[in-house]
Amino acid sequence: MTTYTLADLKQLTLDQYDACKERALERTHKRIGERPTRKQFERELGRLWTMLDLIALVVFACALVVSSAHIIIHMGKLASASFDATGAAAFMPKEVFVAIHQWALIPLAEGSLILFTVMFSVTHHTWRRWLYLLLAAVAVTFVLVANLQSGIGLLESILAPAFTIGIGLKLEMLIVQSLKRRREVDQKYQEAMNIYEAATQDATAHPTYSRHLMQEIWQKLMSLKANQVFADAPPGFKRLAVEREMKRENWMDDTSERVDVVEVEAPPKEVKAENPQVPFGNLVPVLAESASMPMMLHANGHGTNGTGKS
Repeated sequence: MTTYTLADLKQLTLDQYDACKERALERTHKRIGERPTRKQFERELGRLWTMLDLIALVVFACALVVSSAHIIIHMGKLASASFDATGAAAFMPKEVFVAIHQWALIPLAEGSLILFTVMFSVTHHTWRRWLYLLLAAVAVTFVLVANLQSGIGLLESILAPAFTIGIGLKLEMLIVQSLKRRREVDQKYQEAMNIYEAATQDATAHPTYSRHLMQEIWQKLMSLKANQVFADAPPGFKRLAVEREMKRENWMDDTSERVDVVEVEAPPKEVKAENPQVPFGNLVPVLAESASMPMMLHANGHGTNGTGKS
């Protein structure tokens, strides 16, 4: 039984290695494909809205109408009383002044309540988060005060704004979930765009390039007649062989201390017939550092750990 080591594997020439890189680049360009789109990352998820939400929407609409009527009455009284005091008569008729306060404050109060609660939910670890909560509390206070001063009973005054606020919080949760799904799609799309842009500028930056290059190098090594005996080598041997080729190209990037003397262990003069082994000899030092014992290969394709045992 004959034992082979990595030193027995014939290495590639520079032209052969460059050819491997070109084929790896061609394969990588095919994998890059077309420019990604957001639609590719959208998933068919369940609808956020359910039948229960439709019922809540009906209740919200009714509560909003009642609450809005109370706000119109409340702001009509306040705007009429302040029209002369503020001197607004010089700029606009009294009816316009009162109507602006009555109708503009409905979406201002109800809409800002939902807006600021959403901003509170999506903002984290910043002082703005608590400012949004304060603004939402101010909107809630205004809605409650406007309804309480409408002139009807206490329970009737609280009922409409309570339902409006409660269902508004449900609407806020649905909006937050929708924004979260959109943010996840944006994140995946941005990651794909980063890879695509980097790969179009330099295909070697694509995640699959290194795998393609390693495959091409091993295939080229096995195409050499002198290396046919290594065709069934284990994965660990293949990896060391390919890394040796790749590191040989980048030896000039090694920043270790420069030396002008290299110690090379001489091969043994005699090899026992019952356990014939060939040491690494002149193997590149960087490979000796990556493996504590030499990687050997029997002629039958099984590796050994250097002790003669497979």
